[in-house]
Amino acid sequence: MPALRMYTLNFGVEYVPKSLSVPGGGEHTITTPIYGALVETPDGMVLLDTGIGRRALDDPEFLTACYGADRHPSAAAGEPLEVALAELGFTLADIALAAVSHLHLDHTGGIPLLAAAGVPVAIQRDELEYGRARAAAGTEGEIAFYRDDYLDVEDVTWVLLDGATELAPGVDAIPTPGHTPGHQSYGVHLPATGNWIFTADAADLAENLHEHKRCGSCAEDLEAPLAQESVEHLISLAESRDARLIPGHDPIVWKAIWHPEGGHR
Repeated sequence: MPALRMYTLNFGVEYVPKSLSVPGGGEHTITTPIYGALVETPDGMVLLDTGIGRRALDDPEFLTACYGADRHPSAAAGEPLEVALAELGFTLADIALAAVSHLHLDHTGGIPLLAAAGVPVAIQRDELEYGRARAAAGTEGEIAFYRDDYLDVEDVTWVLLDGATELAPGVDAIPTPGHTPGHQSYGVHLPATGNWIFTADAADLAENLHEHKRCGSCAEDLEAPLAQESVEHLISLAESRDARLIPGHDPIVWKAIWHPEGGHR
């Protein structure tokens, strides 16, 4: 059964060295917006990734440790998730389920808001275990885990996934480890436009996919082979599904696929 419609979301902008996205990409700064998607399904609205949060954006010491003094991310005033939803006429109360691809701060910022609203959050079990351990170690700034988004948040209703899983009709989680041990991408099936695959950070840019290059950053050195396997898997899966394959942070691609009025059908 397909989903009903899909909207694209922009939560803010990051400024990062290209090497973070593509191995050997160099240290010049590129602009990588922070994206997500909102999918209407027969089971309710499903949020795919939650963006960066206001608490992290207002924490300059952490941002400097994570990005560098001259590369702090930016977003509109207010909570980026709430702002992005409001632009579409939605609120947190409209969401039935949220999912996070991994626990880096540009994907976890909405978790405290979702927890307060009683919205369950789907995540790969391996990712939650890894993210909890990393944040607890006290070195989260260097590796982009922001403990205030998930470790110290009460009442998060975690939906733990163990591999490929249907999240709702027309929406599935695709395990793509490498960038982090429990990273996941997403598949969406719509009635008119067909299949979509959102890579999240398994492939930041179209270059990763065109040239079969893994993500530039792996949380652990031993994850690089897995990251390459994940890119190859996504490319193969997109071919088998005849799907649009959307890299996680590519501003040109996302502008090209931005939803029309009323969402993608």
